[in-house]
Amino acid sequence: MSTGSTAVLLAAGEGTRLHPHTLDRPKCLVEVAGRPLLDRALAALEAAGFAEVIIVVGYCEDVLQNFLAARAQQQAHASLQAPLRVTCVRNPEYARTNNAYSLWSAREAVPGGFVLLDGDLLFEPGVLCTLLATAGEAALAVERRADLGDEEMKVLVGPDVSVAAVNKTMDPSTAIGESIGVARFSATAARALWDRLGAQIEQGQRNVYYELAFEELIADGWRFEVADVTGLACMEIDTPADLEAAHILAARIDRGPPPAGSAAPAAASPLAPAPPSAI
Repeated sequence: MSTGSTAVLLAAGEGTRLHPHTLDRPKCLVEVAGRPLLDRALAALEAAGFAEVIIVVGYCEDVLQNFLAARAQQQAHASLQAPLRVTCVRNPEYARTNNAYSLWSAREAVPGGFVLLDGDLLFEPGVLCTLLATAGEAALAVERRADLGDEEMKVLVGPDVSVAAVNKTMDPSTAIGESIGVARFSATAARALWDRLGAQIEQGQRNVYYELAFEELIADGWRFEVADVTGLACMEIDTPADLEAAHILAARIDRGPPPAGSAAPAAASPLAPAPPSAI
């Protein structure tokens, strides 16, 4: 696994579908099983050896900044070695744009390759391990599942099993599963992504998902590998019903893996192990 790497975490949106839980805080600070989503994500990044995270902020920015300051103070009192460096970048247009614009807002703060995380995700640390161990210039974390509808960001693969399309509009029966909102880009792929996002914005595409840029890169010949996270705990939290389910999943994550020798739930076979890939 690569270390000394950078993550970009998107946390600018208003999260209106999660009202009343987001009336006074960004979605990433909603507590799941007694702990804010953002604290869980930062701890996972620290455990995976990341050196820096760029957080794109907007809605309730002051609340988020206060949380980060309090967390940093707690870590200082605990004398933690090499804490994760946190930089906040503001999307001033958060109320009128979508996540592609938020991602583009981080471009000047990201020196090279990076891992992208949506801020409304609950996931176990193994998701990052799987993503970082997936070879290639770009990789997309995908959960293989058949129960897909209109809301999920669905993934189609080509004959070479790389990503051929990723969007919400494809026929669910053609998709292998859902893109969970975690991706990795090498420095070279990141430069191409920034250029593509910038071109979209110049063309007036300010309220689109960043997956549109992914698809345009794929059309240009960029290969997006599938990082298969099937069987690992992960979910997006959009609604109060999602939050109720997330409390249960978080409790499972917090309990950790079952003791050695105990029976574990069957999971889909993962992709063949790939050599670690630096980002």
